[in-house]
Amino acid sequence: MNISRHRRILGVGPLGFAGSSILFALLWLLESNFIHGQILSHSRPLKIAGLVFVAIWFCWHVWSLRAIRFWRDRHALCTTGPYRFVRHPIYAGGIFLAGYGVALMFNAWIMLAAPLLSYPFWSFLARKEERMTATVFGETYKQYAKRTGGFLPKLFK
Repeated sequence: MNISRHRRILGVGPLGFAGSSILFALLWLLESNFIHGQILSHSRPLKIAGLVFVAIWFCWHVWSLRAIRFWRDRHALCTTGPYRFVRHPIYAGGIFLAGYGVALMFNAWIMLAAPLLSYPFWSFLARKEERMTATVFGETYKQYAKRTGGFLPKLFK
């Protein structure tokens, strides 16, 4: 299977980011124009917690990118770094760490729904990417997929 350089490097990430950004924007518009449901009346603790989530996400993201270079540079399946735990650490970090971090910084109940609502979209995109990866790496990828979770680690193997 011939995979373009762009697809090999970025996967479905740009499309997922665009979809998640649109969802966040729509929820923000809904919140700012109609709902106004604050989580806390004093938003400073939530903004700090949100920044902590985003900082952890940033570190997780950098770790994931450094690990994936192994695949890109050697044309081998990456199973090191955060890829030991999940097959899609970049996407998982974006959903759970950055998504909830940004939601907390908004201090709005409805924004907490954004990561939950974006999860099915990311799952759909990740399945497309997994079919491509399984075609390229065959049985090696199938064995890797059996022992790792997609977005969350498998606790019981």
